[in-house]
Amino acid sequence: MRLTEVKTQRAFEAISSQITERIRRGELRAGDRLPNERELADAFAVSRHAVREALRSMESVGLLHLRKGATGGAFVSGGRPEAVAEAMRGMFYVGGISLAELTEARLEIETAVLRLVCGRLDEAGLALLEDNVAAAERATEAGDNAAKVTLNIRFHELLATLTGNTVLVVMMKALLDILREFAQRAGPVTQMDVIASRRRLLRHLRAGRQDSAVAELVRCLRAVHRHYLGALKGRGAAAPGMPGR
Repeated sequence: MRLTEVKTQRAFEAISSQITERIRRGELRAGDRLPNERELADAFAVSRHAVREALRSMESVGLLHLRKGATGGAFVSGGRPEAVAEAMRGMFYVGGISLAELTEARLEIETAVLRLVCGRLDEAGLALLEDNVAAAERATEAGDNAAKVTLNIRFHELLATLTGNTVLVVMMKALLDILREFAQRAGPVTQMDVIASRRRLLRHLRAGRQDSAVAELVRCLRAVHRHYLGALKGRGAAAPGMPGR
C-alpha cells in the first residue's frame, strides 16, 4: 500500500479517508488484509492509538472487519448491512428520527417491496411465506407473544428478501430492527387479526392481484403503526428503552 504521512489535528479521520479512498478505487478489495498497526503507524507517521481509532471507526460503518488472534488483523469487509440499522437507531434514540417518520418510511418502502415481489414470486417463495404465517398462527394460539413478534417481523424480512434487491433488503432490515423494539414492548395488535390479514395477502399474491395485495398490506401496516404510536403515547416515552419526558 502506498500511503502518505498524516499531518492533521484529527489524525484518525485522515487515516480513514486514505484507506476508504483506496477501497473506493478498487485498490483494496473485500477480504484484503491491511498492514498491522505498527506498520500503518509508521507509514502514516502517527501513533498506534490514532491508527486503532481509525480502524475502529471504519469497522463501525462496515468498511473493515477486525479479527483478534495470531491470524487476525484488519480486513476489508464484504459489507455489514447492520451498520445501517445501528446508525439509524442512534439517530432515533437522540431524536433525529421520529417514530412517525420511521413508520411512514416503512409504509412507502414496503409498498414498493411488495409490488416487486408480486412480479417475481414463485412457488418456493410462496411456500416460505405460508410456512411463516402457519408458525405465527401456532405461536398465537400458544400465547407465545415473543415468538409471534419475531415471526411477524420475519414475514416482512422475507418479503424484502424475495425482491432479490440488496438495497431494499438492507433498508427494510434497518427499519424493522428498530421497530422490533416497539413490537416487543407494545404487545399484541388488537385493532385487527394479523394472521387473517396475512392469509388474505397470500391469497392475493397467489392469484396475482397486485393492487389488492398492496391494499391489504397498507391496511395492516397502518393498524400496526397506530398501535405503536398509541403505546408510545401511553408510556409517555420518547423512544424504546428511554425514560418518558
